[in-house]
Amino acid sequence: MGKVVFHKHFTAPTLKERKEAIGAFPHEADSDSSRHDMLLKSAHRGQPSLQLQSEDTSFCKTNAQNASSDENPTLALSDLNSPNLYVPTKRSETCQAIPKPVDELDWLAQVPEEGQTFNDYITAVTTRRTGRIKPLANPDGIDIFLLPILRTERVPVQRGGATATDTPGVDGEAAGHSWPSYGPPLEPLIKYTSAFFDRHVHLLPPALVFATKLSGRTTGGAVSEKKRKRNDSTLCLDASASSTSKGNFKLYFPQTSDGKIGEYANVAGRADFRSDRIQLKVDSLLDELSAYRYNQIDTGEFSSHGKDFCVMGITMEDLYDKPKDLFCAGMAFGRDKVAVFSFARYHPFLKMHPLHWHHYGYTRTCDGYSYYEDDDQDPKGLTQDPPDIVGMKDKDVSEFLRRSSKLLTHELGHLYVLDHCIHNKCLMMGTGHLVEDFKAPSHLCGVCLRKLQWRVGFNVTNRYLLLSQAFEEMGLIQERNWTKKQYDTLRKKSEIICV
Repeated sequence: MGKVVFHKHFTAPTLKERKEAIGAFPHEADSDSSRHDMLLKSAHRGQPSLQLQSEDTSFCKTNAQNASSDENPTLALSDLNSPNLYVPTKRSETCQAIPKPVDELDWLAQVPEEGQTFNDYITAVTTRRTGRIKPLANPDGIDIFLLPILRTERVPVQRGGATATDTPGVDGEAAGHSWPSYGPPLEPLIKYTSAFFDRHVHLLPPALVFATKLSGRTTGGAVSEKKRKRNDSTLCLDASASSTSKGNFKLYFPQTSDGKIGEYANVAGRADFRSDRIQLKVDSLLDELSAYRYNQIDTGEFSSHGKDFCVMGITMEDLYDKPKDLFCAGMAFGRDKVAVFSFARYHPFLKMHPLHWHHYGYTRTCDGYSYYEDDDQDPKGLTQDPPDIVGMKDKDVSEFLRRSSKLLTHELGHLYVLDHCIHNKCLMMGTGHLVEDFKAPSHLCGVCLRKLQWRVGFNVTNRYLLLSQAFEEMGLIQERNWTKKQYDTLRKKSEIICV
């Protein structure tokens, strides 16, 4: 095999271009007033990093805008224009150039990525003439909502006003359906997501998926282009040798906050009869998730929690996009502020066939490589069902959380209008396959961190402290140490400036 190179239409940024991508300091624009109003709303809602700032009596308030009162909550406006906040400590991978492709399936060997500088980001989210923030950025949206999507074996039915599934042993309201015991623990993921975006994160009652009809036709034909306005399709991998049956599925959304099931929507998918495995078509799910979000806004169902920024479906069911996909980890409709992603292929014990989507199993240990070896496409000793989290070693659970947390925050980053990063090693880099995905960092580079700070308005220093605490809870010691080092370094610098 010849030397692997960048895609012929991709040009890696020079060192000068990488340095300039972060934008000028200070950043002054017509959008400053609109941004102030947007951040004031979220500060009134309560942001963890800003609450730490207001409680810290030793914090050096560099301008009057950082003063706090009931009418004027603490803001971190000056953080946007402090260059030292976006320069990581020496030898940090987030200040290193993006790696060159080493495999023909690597991201930048396949995709002529354009990248997005800080100024590109501002152009994307604000109008040129007035500086008004575009609807794409959802400036009024604040809280993040996670919607678990669970598979059920029977049609959910209404019995005396309560929702139940018509099968022995699982009667009860939709809220009684539990997140799978073989999925990543949700509580630490929610805490981490809250720290990452400095937002309240809510877990909604689950939606239920039921397979209504499986046909004998094989997948193929044209792919629907309906609503192809997504920001990103993460890891949609080719499975050209796969031939499976189409399936029709009913998706039952929770109607109210008490978990009672409402009307269902039909979604597309495919199934393998022998293994009883299914895959749901990701854009079909997103179409219905968009309708669900707008309906909840219209009925005021989210209002008790706060103004919603987005709704993200999370599931342990497998997803795909195009007929030849091996799987698709996730996808977002940026304008509708909905996304859905699956943790199924991120289980640390998973081993999969590189061509057939339904051909996979589980080992007893994690070796960091999720595909069958080239010389053994039918390995023995694999179990068909994923092992429960409770029976796994702490280090393996932490690896599951590390993979899942990166997928979750990367996809959410796209909803905040962050495009793929080509300037540094960064969470927002694209990936072409799981090997590349698992090597990507958990952190934002300085360019992408400044974009998110512009939109969210967090205190950069305190955000690192909150992230270090979340990483520690997930057992991710290396990530914990890095974020704590950034916090300690920035804290020391701020004390010197105050003196």
